[in-house]
Formats: sequence, C-alpha cells, structure tokens
Amino acid sequence: MNRRLNLDIPHNNTFLLPRDLLAAADHLIEIKFGMGTLDDMNHLKNKRIRSIADLLQDQFGLALVRLENAVRGTIYGAIRHKLIPTPQNLVTSTSLTTTYESLFGLHPLSQVLDRTNPLTQIVYGQKLSYLGPGGLTGRTASFWIRDIHPSHYGGIYPINTSEGINVRLIGSLAIHVRIGHCGSIESPFYDISERSKEAQIIFYHQIEMNIIW
Repeated sequence: MNRRLNLDIPHNNTFLLPRDLLAAADHLIEIKFGMGTLDDMNHLKNKRIRSIADLLQDQFGLALVRLENAVRGTIYGAIRHKLIPTPQNLVTSTSLTTTYESLFGLHPLSQVLDRTNPLTQIVYGQKLSYLGPGGLTGRTASFWIRDIHPSHYGGIYPINTSEGINVRLIGSLAIHVRIGHCGSIESPFYDISERSKEAQIIFYHQIEMNIIW
C-alpha cells in the first residue's frame, strides 16, 4: 500500500488511517481521469499465499466463537436451574477439537499424506491452489486466470499442474523460492558485482522484480 499510494507509514501499523483513505480516494480519482495505471490482478505482486498457518488461525478464531457461545449457553442454563457453574463445566475442548478435526478431515484442500513415499510430503508442501473456501471453482475460472503470466517466472512451475477442469488452478512453487512474511513469493537471484568475486544469492519479491525488469 505504501508503494502504490506513495505513503511512508510504518509496516508494523496494521490498521487503516485517515490518510490511507484520502490517498486511496485521490488515486481512484486519478484513474478515473486517466492519470494513473491499473493493476494487473493476475500479477504475482497482487497475490498473497495463504499458508496452513493462516487456515489454522482462522479455525482457531472460529473455535473461540463456538466456545463463547457454549459458555454463554451453560451460564444461562445454570442461572435458569439455579445452579452454580464451575470452570470444568464452562470450558471444554470439544469446540476446539471438533473444529480442527473438520479442518483436517473435511476441508476441500486437505489431503491424506502418503507415508510410503517420503517425497510426497515435499510435493504437497509446494502445491498451490486457487480452489477452496473463498477461492475459485473450475467452472467459473476464466482463461486469463489459467494462463501463464510473465510474473510467474522464477516463482511458479507452470508445467506441474492438474488435468481436466482444474487445469492451471492447482500448481506448484518453484524449487528454490520461499514465502515472505506477507505471503508473497520471493525468488532467488545471483547478485553479480564487479567489486566482489563471489556471487551472492538474494531473494526478491515480485514488486522488486517488477522494478528491476
């Protein structure tokens, strides 16, 4: 957001400020009158990878909401029957265990790990998917989303994909990439300098690569 709107807000600030809204409104007005450039939604700099940690965090929040509703129901029942609730009766792990069991057992993105071949864990760890809750479906995804974008260079391996209706909706990361702290894909490059004799490996995310190229 800082680069797009030319702001200098610290990265540890995770909430919107009035200046953010004003800068966004000014940018939209400039685009309306043809003075700005539109973002390419298929560019990797405009995409973020949601890891399994993000999914677990969402499920943990859902489990806390269910636990809150269960505690309120127990308290209301105890007051109605003139009983004294105890911590053992109020807080149980049922909501937490049920939520995580549904995540690992019934989630559309969950897969059974093949323990006979240890390399399958590496393959599963590199998978990318547009599918799942909040994502696309094989029947609604357009050709432009399935197409290979130039920003995929060094970040996504385009050949390793599924077949059929989900083609190019399930892919794989490149071998040596890593995921940044914001969920962006960072690709390794050799930094060759005339001063240093040894080449150093530097990871660039897609915004920096777009500036370099």
